[in-house]
Amino acid sequence: MAYEHETVSTLSAKFRDGTTTAVRESAAARQAAREAGPVFITITEDDSAAATSDERLQAGTPRSLLEGIPVAIKDVIDTAGMYTTMGSNLFIDNIPDEDATIVKQLREAGANIIGKTNTHEFSYGIRGDASAYGVVPNPHDESRIAGGSSSGSAAAVARGIVSVAVGTDTAGSIRVPAALCGAVGFKPTFDILSTDGIFPLAKSFDTTGFLGTSVRDISLTLDALGLEGFSPTSDHADDLVLRRLQDNPALPAELPDEDEIQTIPDVIDAPDIFHPSFDGSTADFRTLFNTIRSREAYVLHKPYLASESTRSQYQPLTLERLDGDADSTDEEAEYALTRIQEIGERYLEEFADVDILLTPTVPIDAPPRDEEPGEGSEVLVSLSVAWNVLGWPALTIPYWNPGDPLPKSVQVIGKPGRDADVLRAGQHLEALLAKQNQILSAS
Repeated sequence: MAYEHETVSTLSAKFRDGTTTAVRESAAARQAAREAGPVFITITEDDSAAATSDERLQAGTPRSLLEGIPVAIKDVIDTAGMYTTMGSNLFIDNIPDEDATIVKQLREAGANIIGKTNTHEFSYGIRGDASAYGVVPNPHDESRIAGGSSSGSAAAVARGIVSVAVGTDTAGSIRVPAALCGAVGFKPTFDILSTDGIFPLAKSFDTTGFLGTSVRDISLTLDALGLEGFSPTSDHADDLVLRRLQDNPALPAELPDEDEIQTIPDVIDAPDIFHPSFDGSTADFRTLFNTIRSREAYVLHKPYLASESTRSQYQPLTLERLDGDADSTDEEAEYALTRIQEIGERYLEEFADVDILLTPTVPIDAPPRDEEPGEGSEVLVSLSVAWNVLGWPALTIPYWNPGDPLPKSVQVIGKPGRDADVLRAGQHLEALLAKQNQILSAS
């Protein structure tokens, strides 16, 4: 299904030349959100922020390129005076008094928050199929999932409702739904963006990030928040050493056959490189992640699990997972954290001469919605979770093969603190993919 999309750049230009107004675009975005079913949980009816943006735009004093731009927020992120439910009946009446830090930053940049997007309950799932507010359908095939946990944010961008949305990423929760829905998704270096005011899943890995219509939109958003070094560039990535990363560690047994895995297009001409080995085997990132995630999630939710009245408010899949986490221990988590530090040092040594790693973001197309809840989760995070464990920045870029309604994806990975290089490489690769698509479509 084809959707019309505005980028931050094009919409900002229309504000400046008077083609449209922030109030008008806010109303259009809210209406599109209402028509998108379970993509949104809460939609604001307050136009005061958009009206103030119009005043600043007319006076020639916009705060940034985000001035008046409609933005959606994942519903695990606090918004003052607006419901923040975590996708759960447990917080159905929760209205925070204060914005999360990332929301404050967006408002200070002039962005217009139009609503809260659906999420896998408490961010505890990569399929996006467990929420008190329904399952977000894939924008390109409603019989398939949108992915999670930032399912609503990915679908909102892919449907063209907003140019930018905020999500969180603990094992791939921005990149996986972005890849399945056909949006750009960026997980920055761990801790570059604040997680204050965001309901955690696993604090050791939780990362705030953005979904956008283009890589440039992500760069513009980060730049508008005042982060240094994120100003968009038209420079090529010729000075960056790119490698395609193969031999993914700890792939689950149920991964599809090799000929079914979606590979990176030939237009991206980079030689292969492999994960380093440790005593003859590769690091088991999934086990390390599960050990820590299970402990941190269980400790957080333990007070709610003690009462039958609160237990009954959880979605069955979430409750099953949390009950399964009860046997986790602090000692196991502490050992896993120590092991991760050792592995991280080895990875920096192994890839000392490489700037950017490339992989697919997910190895399969969006799975059907009618599968058992949680089915195939291991496969969906098999190419993303390592970069949460290591804290490295990672970006997903969508592309389409001619005649295929479902998007494919490229994951662009960099070293910690090299986020700007990831976005620069991403912008260059995005342009190459667009050019290839034009050539293939014309042939």
